[in-house]
Amino acid sequence: MESPAVGGPRNTSIVVATLDTGEVYIIASLSSGTDTQLIYIDPTTGALRYSGKWGVDVFKSEAEALDYITNGSRWLCKSTTYARAILGYAALGSCGLLLVATKLTASISNLPGGGCVYTVTETQWIKIPLQFPQQQGKGEAKNIQELTDLDIDGKHYFCETRDLTRPFPSRMPLEKPDDEFVWNGWFSMSFKNIGLPLHCVTLLQVFFLNIFMLTLI
Repeated sequence: MESPAVGGPRNTSIVVATLDTGEVYIIASLSSGTDTQLIYIDPTTGALRYSGKWGVDVFKSEAEALDYITNGSRWLCKSTTYARAILGYAALGSCGLLLVATKLTASISNLPGGGCVYTVTETQWIKIPLQFPQQQGKGEAKNIQELTDLDIDGKHYFCETRDLTRPFPSRMPLEKPDDEFVWNGWFSMSFKNIGLPLHCVTLLQVFFLNIFMLTLI
């Protein structure tokens, strides 16, 4: 987990905390904001839960959110995963599947007008067992296996502040990319459905990065 530069904007920080009760929370502090969101993963259905209420799932900091779910006793956390971005989430069959980026490389450090393009260099799949899983057919199990076997590292990129799916500079809002070029469109719907459309980054394949760079010339 990286600390922001003194006097500068903070880096996005994602913490996935699993309590000793088996409950799983996503703690998200975006570079574009000043607060922290606490997203609960329903252990029965796998649905994401978020109400936007201060002191319940919105906090001043990551540390404050962690203290809230652990009652100030960090030993109640069975495991924690630190990441730089959320790449997708879906409840599929017997588990919830969360994909996060744990390492990034700045491919274009300073876009005209500000912003940075990151290439995802290391990812981690987090599987959350569900208490009442839906019946899973052989086909769905195969699809889940194929999804988690995908080679993502080094082949996908994103920008937290700019729409990269259209010629630069795009006049469209960041949360409305051109779906034709988005790799994780369906995989980001869970966050859009709870009113957090920017918490899952818009992921594109590196092939399109070369096309995008031509629009900067």
